[in-house]
Amino acid sequence: MATRTLDKFVRRYTTLSSARDTLVHQRLVLLSPAKWDDTNDVEFMELYRAQAGAKSVLALCCAMASETYHHWRVFTQGMEGVCIEFEKAALEAAVRGHGVIAGPVDYLRVRDLEALTPHEARRLPFVKREGYSDEREWRIVATCAEEPRLTLPIAIDLGSITRLVLNPWMPPVLADNLRAIIRGLPGCGRLKIEASALTNSDRWKAAGKKIAGAA
Repeated sequence: MATRTLDKFVRRYTTLSSARDTLVHQRLVLLSPAKWDDTNDVEFMELYRAQAGAKSVLALCCAMASETYHHWRVFTQGMEGVCIEFEKAALEAAVRGHGVIAGPVDYLRVRDLEALTPHEARRLPFVKREGYSDEREWRIVATCAEEPRLTLPIAIDLGSITRLVLNPWMPPVLADNLRAIIRGLPGCGRLKIEASALTNSDRWKAAGKKIAGAA
């Protein structure tokens, strides 16, 4: 899929329980970045909070890249993994306001970062090291000025969801049951639900058999 097409969507890799919360309550929940694995990221979020004079900063991370093994293994929990795909423009419209900003992450080398000035401090939540560039991350970031917070729910329209992708390791019978359960939720009756074939593609295997003369 071309990058131009990919840029129309953002994908939220998360757990089944988090996805259910999104669908049932029609919201996304921004969380504190304090426990993120990348301590560079944690430090930059804290610097941004201090520079903005805020009590807390909260975030939610998505990806503009097509699915990869990395996304499923790093950002989800095995068979509990789900990917919610959003139409980016619709999601941006939903989260606008509430002290919320959203946009793509810039991937820099250390020397590029060192060339930035204090006038560019607003970029801190949207900067990562170049080694993460394949993620093509897109973030929603909020500052809370009045009181410290650990979570911030933001209402969304379920119409901004283009599809739900189930993880590659979910057995078909469980995937079928989950489809029925999700489509029984209010507003989800026509939601497109697919099972990822990343690690188990009949089409891929058939092509291999043809090459090997086993088709």
